[in-house]
Amino acid sequence: MFHNLLNFSNLSVTWKLVTVYLLILAVSLSASGWFLYDQLTRSSIAQSQNVTEQNLQQMRESMMDKVNMIEHTSRLFTSDIKLQTFLGDPFTYQSYEYEDYRSNIIPFVENIMRQNPYIHSLRIYMNNKSIPEVYDSFYSIDRIMKNSGLQQALNVPEQDEGWLGLHLSTLNVKTPTRDTRHEVFSYYQKINSIRYESMVGIMEIEVVDDVLLEVLNTSEFGEIMLIDQQGTIISEQKHELANIQELGIDKLPNTEGYNKVMNVQDRSSIVISVPIPELELRLVGIYPVEGFRDKVKGSARTIIMTLIVALTLLGIIVFLITTALLSRLKVLVKAMKQVREGSLTVSVPVTANDEFTQIATSFNMMTGRIHDLVETVYKSQLMEREAELRALESQVNPHFLYNTLATIAWVGRKYQAHDVVHISNALAKFYRLMLNKGKREMLVRHEIDMVQAYLSIQKFRFEDRFEVIYDIDEKVYEYSAAKNLLQPIVENALIHGIEPKRARGTLIIKAGIEGDMLYYKVIDDGVGMAVSRVEDILQGRTVTSSGSGYAMNNIRERLQGHYGQRYKFEIASRPGIGTAVTIMFGKE
Repeated sequence: MFHNLLNFSNLSVTWKLVTVYLLILAVSLSASGWFLYDQLTRSSIAQSQNVTEQNLQQMRESMMDKVNMIEHTSRLFTSDIKLQTFLGDPFTYQSYEYEDYRSNIIPFVENIMRQNPYIHSLRIYMNNKSIPEVYDSFYSIDRIMKNSGLQQALNVPEQDEGWLGLHLSTLNVKTPTRDTRHEVFSYYQKINSIRYESMVGIMEIEVVDDVLLEVLNTSEFGEIMLIDQQGTIISEQKHELANIQELGIDKLPNTEGYNKVMNVQDRSSIVISVPIPELELRLVGIYPVEGFRDKVKGSARTIIMTLIVALTLLGIIVFLITTALLSRLKVLVKAMKQVREGSLTVSVPVTANDEFTQIATSFNMMTGRIHDLVETVYKSQLMEREAELRALESQVNPHFLYNTLATIAWVGRKYQAHDVVHISNALAKFYRLMLNKGKREMLVRHEIDMVQAYLSIQKFRFEDRFEVIYDIDEKVYEYSAAKNLLQPIVENALIHGIEPKRARGTLIIKAGIEGDMLYYKVIDDGVGMAVSRVEDILQGRTVTSSGSGYAMNNIRERLQGHYGQRYKFEIASRPGIGTAVTIMFGKE
C-alpha cells in the first residue's frame, strides 16, 4: 500500500479523490494557519512593545520621584533666610558667631542628611572667604576649581540649578572613614543673598548611582540599560559591552522616545528608548523577538493539532462518501475484467440515470458489438481456413495467396467487419513484401513498410496495448539489405518484452547510416532480461526453438552468411526496464 502511495497513478480512484481532497484542504488550512500564526506573532510583538515601554516609563517615573525629592530638598535648604543671611554677612570671629555657626548652621546640614538617607553628601561652597571651612559641609568656593562640572555651572549666570552626569564623588578631605570615591550623580543650586541678587554660595548634593538605578531590573525576555549622552552604558547591570555603538544602536535619539523592532547583534529585537533629560540620560531596553514568539508557539501547536484532527476526520468522511459513490464503478470494473478474460456475455445492470448509468449503457453496447464482431471474424476465419485448404489443394502460389486475401477482405466488407478488412489488407501487404518475388534482398524502404504492416496486424491482437515510434533517416530508404532482418527483432520485442509486461508499452524503431554501415535498432520498455540470459543469446545458447534466443541466433547466422565479417550484433537489457537490440551491416 505504501509503495502504491508513492506512485499516484497506481492508486485506486477512491484513494486518488481522498488524496487530492486532503492535499487541497491541507494546503488551504496550512496557509490559513500560517497567516494566523503570523498575525498572532505581530500582535504579540506590538503588545509587547507597549507593555515594555510602559515598564520603562514606570522606571523613569520612579527615578524622577527621587530626583524631584532631591530638588525639593535643595530648594528648601537654599531658600532658608537664616542660611542666606549667614553666608552673606562678614564673619568677624566673635564668640557668638562661632556658637551660631556650630549650633545652628552646621546641624542644619546634618539634619537634612539624617532625614534623607539616600543623599551621599551635601556641601556648601561659600563666596564669603571670611567664614571658616567645616569638614564635609562648608567649603570655600575656591575648591570648585577642582570640580569641572560645578566650575562650568558657575560660568552660566542664567542657570541657577542643574544635574551633573555620573562622575566620581568629590573627596575634599581624606579620613579613615571616607577614603573611597563612589560613582554619583550631583545636583547643584546657587544660593543668592537675601539683600542682594548676588550669589553667596553654591550647594551640591551627591547621590550614589545605586539610589537612582535600583529601580532597574532585568526583564524576563531582555535587558535594560542606562546610557549617557555619549552612548556609554552606565548601569550596573552585567553587560559585556561598554558603549551602544558596539550594539549597533548608536543612532537612537537623545531627546525623543523610540520604540521599534530592529536588528541588534544579528537578532531581531524590540528596542525602546525613554529619555531622562533632567539627568541627560536614556533608559534603553532591548528585548529579543524570539522571547515573545515563544509565547505564540504554544498557540501554534494547538492550531497544528486541531488541523491534524480536522484533516483526519475529513479524510475518513471523504473516504466513506467516495467509496459509496464508486461502488457502482467497481461493478463495471469487475465486468471489464470478465470481458478481458474472454467472457463476452457480461452485462452491467442499469438502475439509475447518472454518469455511471451512461458508462454502463455504453459498456453493454460495446460488449454486444464485440460479440457480433467476434462472430463475424470467426466466420471470416472459417472462410480463410477453407481458402487455405483450397490453396493447398491447388499448390498455392503467391498470386493465388494475394487473391485469397483479397477475397477475405471482400467478405469482411460484405459483413461490415472493417477490422477484418484492415487485417486482411495488412496481411496481404506483408506477404507481398515478404515474398519479394523470390529475391534474397530488398530495399530498406520495403523492409520498413513490411514491419509497419506487421505491427498494424499486431495492434489488433494486443488490443492497442503498445505504441510505436519510428525514428528513420530517409537516406537509408534507397539502400538494399538482406530481407526480413528487422521484422523478427520487432516480433521478439512484442512477444518476449511487452506482452509479459501486461501493461501498455512502447516500441522505438530506428534506422540510419553510420559511416559505411547501415543499422537497425529496436528498443522496447518491456520486462527486460537478466545479464545471464543476454549472455546466452549472444553466445548462441538457446533453450527452446521457439524462444527469443532462437530468433536472434537465426538473424546472426543470416547476417554472417550475407555480410561475412561486416556486421555487428548487440543487445542491451535490464530487468524491469526494457531491451535494445542493434544490428549493423555493410551498406549496398
